[in-house]
Parts: sequence; structure tokens; C-alpha cells
Amino acid sequence: MDLHYLLGVSCGIFGGLLNQGGQLLQKKVVNDIRADAARNGFMRRLLVHPLWLAGLVVGLGGGTAGYMAAQSLIGPALSPGLMASGLILLAVGSVRLNHEQLNRGEKLGIALMVVGIACLGLSGLSIGAAQVRLTLADRAAQVRIAVFTACLFLCCLVSRLLALRSKDRRGLLTALGNGFLACLSDFWINPFLALIVLVLAGRGSFSQNFAFGMAAVILAFTASTITWQNQIAFKYAQASNIIPFAQVPIQISPVLVYFFIFALTPPDLLAVISILAGTLLTIAAGFLLGRRPETALIPD
Repeated sequence: MDLHYLLGVSCGIFGGLLNQGGQLLQKKVVNDIRADAARNGFMRRLLVHPLWLAGLVVGLGGGTAGYMAAQSLIGPALSPGLMASGLILLAVGSVRLNHEQLNRGEKLGIALMVVGIACLGLSGLSIGAAQVRLTLADRAAQVRIAVFTACLFLCCLVSRLLALRSKDRRGLLTALGNGFLACLSDFWINPFLALIVLVLAGRGSFSQNFAFGMAAVILAFTASTITWQNQIAFKYAQASNIIPFAQVPIQISPVLVYFFIFALTPPDLLAVISILAGTLLTIAAGFLLGRRPETALIPD
């Protein structure tokens, strides 16, 4: 493995730690104001709280920067899985906020997460910017991208509707909807990064300019919506419970992107085994890290 690849893997892991660390800070503020959350101005109160703003900068700013660096270096097949490393920090931080200790299941989850991240890193399934541009120019791939995007939007919409109809699972379903939006962001950040130099230099074709514009709109929409809806989800559930659940589509979608959208052939069988094992282990670890019983929730 060359330095370029190792740097991309490192950026993915570091971005995941920053992302979940920021969400942990935001969750702490939500916990602090949950007792009187029935009062008006919930979001306004968050937006003026220094610790919540710090969490936004660390998670959305620092986490996104690390993730974009990983995407530009190694592409969409591995970056989302590497970002799951932040679940370790989320689990440990959530336990500390409640002044408790990690249980056996959580310790096992951390161990599985470490092994899963190692498997993903060893798979070597990177996708370069040239491959992204080549795929965007293919008509059959354009149809696959459209179907993939529409399905994720539909899944997000269904999750949102179910969340509105459910009181017991509102936080969980809201987070799941955010997971589908995160899948969209994970994919569309690649056309954005692969085309930004061409488009800004005025050398992009019509289809490239169109794809870049779509990517910019989708990324802006997903980033703002996920940030807003996460705070709603945090009102009804612990971050350590709902975020691992939302990771399920996030961890599965890169496999679909590699084999379905880009229609690539892995270099060998070991690479296939590594990415599948890494995906399954990170999902299993997420559920082990999210099994701690809920604290008291706010009244509806």
C-alpha cells in the first residue's frame, strides 16, 4: 500500500472521530435542555449555545474536512466504513456523560470495530477521480445513479413519515432517515470533488456541469437537513443508541456503489472478503455499542 492510500485511510478514521465527537457535544447540550424542551424555541436555544456551536464546528466542519480528504484520496468504497471509527468515541463519551462504565458488550463492540476498520483498510478498494469522471459519462451508469439516488430519497421519506406516526421509535426512525441522506452525501461528494476543478476552470461539458450542480445542491440539502434532524432525534433517544442504527445503510451503500454504480471488479478474492467482513463487523460493532438502555426522554 502506498502513502497516498494510507493517508486517505487515516483521514477517514480521523474524520469519523471528529464527526462523532462533535455530535457528542451537541447531544450533551440537548440533554441539558431536555427537561424543559416543551418550551418554545428549542432550535433557537441550541443555535446560541457555545458548546453546541463548538460541536457543530468540530463535527460538521472538522469531520467533513477529514471525510472530503478521504474521499478525494481513496474514493467512496472505503470512506464511509472508516468514518464508523467515530462510534468508538461516541460510545465511550456517552458512557462518561452518564458517569457509568463500559460493559462487556460495548468492549466487544470496540474490539470488533477495530478489526472491521482494519479489514476495510486492508481491502485496498479505492476509486480515483478519473474513474468517477469516466463513470459519470457512461449512459448506463447515469441510469444506475438516478435509480440509486431516487431510492435513497424514497427510503428517507418513508422513514420520516413513520417517525411522525411513532412515539416510541421517533428518534430511531429519524436517525434512520438521516442514514439514508448520509448515503446520498457519501456518494455525491465524489462527483463534486472530481469535477470541481474542471467546472470552475470553465472546461466542463454540459453533463459535467449538470452533475456538479446536482452534487452541490444535494450536498447542501443533506448537510443542513441531517444537522437539523439529528437534534430532533437527540430529543427522543440517546446518541449512542440511534447513530449505530443509522450506520446500517451507511455501511451497506459503499458496497453497492462499488459493485453496482461503478461496476468495478476487485483486484482479488481477498479484497472482496476484506470489504464484506469489514462491513459486517462495523455493523455488528455498532449495534453492540448502541445497546445501552435509554435515559429518560422528553415528553412529546
